[in-house]
Amino acid sequence: MGTGGDFEEIVLHDLRPYYHVPGAIHSEGITFVKETGTLLWVDIFKGQVHKVEDIEHPGSSHSSFSITRANYGKNSPIEYPPNPDELKESVGCIFPVFNDASHGEIKQVLFGSKFGIGRLDFDTSEWEYVILYSECPDLSTDRAYKLRSNDGNVSPDGKYIYVGLMSDFPFELEPIGCILRVDLLAQEIQLVWNCLLIPNAIHWDESDQKTMYITDSLNFTIWKCPGGDLLKREELIDVRNSNNQSFESPEPDGSAVWFSKDGKHSGYLFITVWSTCKVQMYELASGKLLKEFILPKQTPRVSCCCFVGKDLFVTTANAEINDSVRTNSDKNGGCLYRIPNALESNVPLETTKRQPLY
Repeated sequence: MGTGGDFEEIVLHDLRPYYHVPGAIHSEGITFVKETGTLLWVDIFKGQVHKVEDIEHPGSSHSSFSITRANYGKNSPIEYPPNPDELKESVGCIFPVFNDASHGEIKQVLFGSKFGIGRLDFDTSEWEYVILYSECPDLSTDRAYKLRSNDGNVSPDGKYIYVGLMSDFPFELEPIGCILRVDLLAQEIQLVWNCLLIPNAIHWDESDQKTMYITDSLNFTIWKCPGGDLLKREELIDVRNSNNQSFESPEPDGSAVWFSKDGKHSGYLFITVWSTCKVQMYELASGKLLKEFILPKQTPRVSCCCFVGKDLFVTTANAEINDSVRTNSDKNGGCLYRIPNALESNVPLETTKRQPLY
């Protein structure tokens, strides 16, 4: 896939971080909740959930919550799963719950964690599992133990959470990852895509509410799945082909979709490309690269993005994710950036991830 004659490169080397949590390692999963004006994201490696309640004043409205065995709900109906190696909790993706929003505040979130889908109460700082991945009949207990949540999303009807699992940090990266479809109302889990290395961002087409776009990071591919049939997928974008002159492993990571409300075009996919400092904008109908935003060189590990109106918020990861070899030399990795006017037309604020039914 070529870039074509109308390709545009926007260099943002002087862009300053929007916000930086001290000690952040792997910021990811960013999403915006219009109903409460809340920005949410996670730190995968540290097992943390972060929220900012006032977009324009992140420093004074930021709070964070750790997901550990120590603050697991004592009265949870699901006992904390066996963990003989005492593997750390990690949080890969977040699903806001805002129907019970009180006084403009979000009280709970669901999230993909180490062993399943969890629920965090912001008032008590306690959390609990609402379903375990080991409940999936096609996922052995031994295999599930080696996996952790990566990215995920909620189907347009809110019925299903789709979540990608990949090898957990302590284990060698193997093609044992998968995508699960979780029905919290029925308490059922189905394996819908098997034997992946790093399953990543998942989106639906707004026109038919069925066609899915799925990121396969280490195959450098964005797959289009017409009608939501993951077995009949077709390649839409070869991200490596759009970055093959300068980068050894330009992996597509988290992404955001934007669909026009006037019907003038099919929509855009904004992809953070790991190790490149880039966010690339593609046309969904053709898979054509239209534009790329080049962020400061100090933070090459861009990891996820979401829109707040016209502005694109981007998370990054530290260069030293594995704490066994960390020297703390990367002072910028893990920060968030805000790219102003990434969308040129005026757009309303929208919640960027649906609330799941449960």
